[in-house]
Amino acid sequence: MTTTSHSTHSTLTTATGIALFDRWTALWNGDLSDPEAFLAPGFRIRFGNDPERGAVTDEVHGPAGIVQLVSAFREDRPGLRYAVDGTPLVDTTLGRVACCWYVTLADGFQKSGIDLLEVVDGRISTVWSVTGLRRFAD
Repeated sequence: MTTTSHSTHSTLTTATGIALFDRWTALWNGDLSDPEAFLAPGFRIRFGNDPERGAVTDEVHGPAGIVQLVSAFREDRPGLRYAVDGTPLVDTTLGRVACCWYVTLADGFQKSGIDLLEVVDGRISTVWSVTGLRRFAD
């Protein structure tokens, strides 16, 4: 296992981590503006489940790549609404932010998921994302 230098995470504070997760959620809600402000140039996303409809998600690179993926995803699924489920947990030493979230589909059905963001130099560099088949029970 390789580790990233802790010096690259020195800009991550709890408030910054929470703000980054909120901005990440806004992206999935269709706010495609200025992705370079919060996503690193070498951004990558790793999904834990198989992509739907043959999407090649492991090939998504950079802010433009995720904007293209989210745009197409939302176009095929109008009316989606993502929300943070709880307060993101921020590890300022490792430079990571984790949080549960849920999405409400157009028909009202809800699914939960968990995302782990790695933050380098104040921007999200990698996301690991797993979507469940239902909403987490209370």
